[in-house]
Amino acid sequence: MNPEEDLARLRHKLAGLERENGDRMYLVDNRATKAIEETRAAGDQLKQETSAALTARLEQKKRAEAAGGWATESTLSEKVEDDGDFGFEEDEAENERRAGYRTADEPPIAYWAAPPVPPPPQPPPAPVAEERPTGRHRRAAARGDDDDFADTDWLAT
Repeated sequence: MNPEEDLARLRHKLAGLERENGDRMYLVDNRATKAIEETRAAGDQLKQETSAALTARLEQKKRAEAAGGWATESTLSEKVEDDGDFGFEEDEAENERRAGYRTADEPPIAYWAAPPVPPPPQPPPAPVAEERPTGRHRRAAARGDDDDFADTDWLAT
């Protein structure tokens, strides 16, 4: 073989190795850049969460100090403005409409000249003659014993 051909082959092989090394370095740099960005984003989020937690803890500490050093549930909890809103106000207009209430803007209901005459009362029903039991259960029926199970067939269930 010709030494010039060997030299050309080695140079070609060296150029391939340099190209492969450059590609690998690009991938390493790309991965490092992505890892740095992810770490920075996670650090920023952790910083925000920590800041919010510290702010909440400082607020609780201020409330406890304002309450004379007593760290109770009522002093540490979030203060809620009590406006008395229970969520029923939305249904109030509908309920009033169903009940027949009228607002001041609506005209009053016009009734007829004479109020309606109620129907005559029905006569009371005729008394029903009670049958008196005979036999051995006569006394129990007379006193109204509800615990009489003599006529119960216990086997027919």
